[in-house]
Amino acid sequence: MTRAQLKASRISWRRKRAWRQRRYLAAKRTSDTALQAKWKKLLSEADRMIARRTEQLEASRPLRARAFDVAEGLIGVMEHGGNNRGEMVEKIIRANGGIAGEPWCGDFVAWCYRAAGSKAVTRAWASVYFLGRIAGVVKISADDVRRGDIVRYSFSHTGLFDEWIDRAAGTFKAVEGNTGASGAVSDSSTGGDGVYRKADRRLSQVTDFRRVTK
Repeated sequence: MTRAQLKASRISWRRKRAWRQRRYLAAKRTSDTALQAKWKKLLSEADRMIARRTEQLEASRPLRARAFDVAEGLIGVMEHGGNNRGEMVEKIIRANGGIAGEPWCGDFVAWCYRAAGSKAVTRAWASVYFLGRIAGVVKISADDVRRGDIVRYSFSHTGLFDEWIDRAAGTFKAVEGNTGASGAVSDSSTGGDGVYRKADRRLSQVTDFRRVTK
């Protein structure tokens, strides 16, 4: 099914569920247990189909969009107890085969794409340099970049593209881990970095944009 067909099917099943719910409630006002069981079964079927269509719709969304949702959900995660330390930070690092205390901007991107279902994620994603040389991660132009695509910076840092602020001026937003609240900082020497939506990024800082294809 296409996304349009999946959406239409889910709408149809939601309507069926509403109708079946009314019939089930009406049956409960009677003493007919067989009728109650019939509509309860049909109601459960509608619930299963709605859940199935919802899962199918989510799976049909672009990989980059699913990864971005994960990234947005992590905004506010902060380092604690030292540079590149903290419970969630270390969980992100270890999930990508890293060692607690290592710079984690690449591990953050890996976490988002792994959670989104990417099969391209490997330990090499921890390296901003190698992230540009991995199968399933292809270079794209600034004109083609979309929310959730990977952006690599010239100061050995990476994150997920959000949206253009001013395309003509080359300014954009991005969601990044292992960064400060402002400026081009990519790794604090004392700790205190976190996951932020950066609203001060410029094309002049960008090495390239990358799209994950699998």
